[in-house]
Amino acid sequence: MAFETDYLKDLRNRFDRAFAGAINAIGQLSEEQIWHRSSSQSNSVGIIVQHLTGNLSQWVLDALGGREYKRNRPLEFEDSKKKSKSQLMKDFEQLGKDVEDVISKLSPDLLLSPRHIQDTDQTVLTALQQCITHVNLHTGQILYIAKMLLNEKYMGASRH
Repeated sequence: MAFETDYLKDLRNRFDRAFAGAINAIGQLSEEQIWHRSSSQSNSVGIIVQHLTGNLSQWVLDALGGREYKRNRPLEFEDSKKKSKSQLMKDFEQLGKDVEDVISKLSPDLLLSPRHIQDTDQTVLTALQQCITHVNLHTGQILYIAKMLLNEKYMGASRH
């Protein structure tokens, strides 16, 4: 079980780094910048955060952690009811803590246990791999958008 335990510890660290990077970038943006869309086909940082919240709530908190969540995926891509920057950040920070909590409570011997998530059959291991990949993809988008909007004013997490 050493590998499995180390894997879960590493995964928690990877989620923590992704959330920290995204939160650092979001914290530097104005209310307007958080909801800025470069085109109607593009997502804003706010939309990306809403989408990650829905995805991780369904995949990690519900399917792996047993916390019931009813997802409305199309609503994640709406920006007609914009949350404030402070509320968006508060909710996203709490999501990071909740994801950490679920992963920290996972028993290593459950990694190969089956789960049915979003009309697909997964193991706990494949679900976690898919989630960290998804989070890293969208964190990269958040960082890219923040850097594009802030230019030389952007400060990476290591500079704080």
